[in-house]
Amino acid sequence: MYKRIPVSKLTGTEQFKNVGDKNFSVLEFWRYGFSNLNSNVLRGALAEFIVENALRGREQIDVRNPWGDSDVVAPNGKNIEVKCCSYIQDWDQNDFSKILWSGLKAKTLYWSSAVSDFPRSPADYKSDIYVLALFKHQDHSTLDILDMNQWCFYVLSKERIKELSKNGNSISLIRLQKFDIAPVGFTEIHRTITSIPALN
Repeated sequence: MYKRIPVSKLTGTEQFKNVGDKNFSVLEFWRYGFSNLNSNVLRGALAEFIVENALRGREQIDVRNPWGDSDVVAPNGKNIEVKCCSYIQDWDQNDFSKILWSGLKAKTLYWSSAVSDFPRSPADYKSDIYVLALFKHQDHSTLDILDMNQWCFYVLSKERIKELSKNGNSISLIRLQKFDIAPVGFTEIHRTITSIPALN
């Protein structure tokens, strides 16, 4: 069995090697592959990055681990799962998307399933806290995904989201509104998350 190779942050100035008379960097790759932050491929990772920045200083933020059992670990040690939805997608639309956060349940360390003797576990709620991020803006002409005023966040304990979803794998915005679950803004994420242990 081969151990996962540790990853450290890149600066963007790193150059590709053995490219003849060409000259291109990691930063240019980032610009090429990751400029469209409203794509479904990137928006989820962006939401995780936003939550990380709400909880800690940038010097404390490590490299994202897509294989972890949770997306973010709060300063108080609580595991956080971040899910993201948007009304406006990166394709032509006849109408805004319906807001439904899915994939609330997952198997523990699913990447280890290739190991034959690894115990298989059923999908379940893995995290202590769930942040349901919503890029709520609905005007194509003024869309700015970097503007936190165009976002809102529903922060729920595992017990509460399990109750509201009826132990399901997804939950809709309509369902949250039915139970008067109010969203918070970016500057309220830290306070809301740290207050959750007192609510459990």
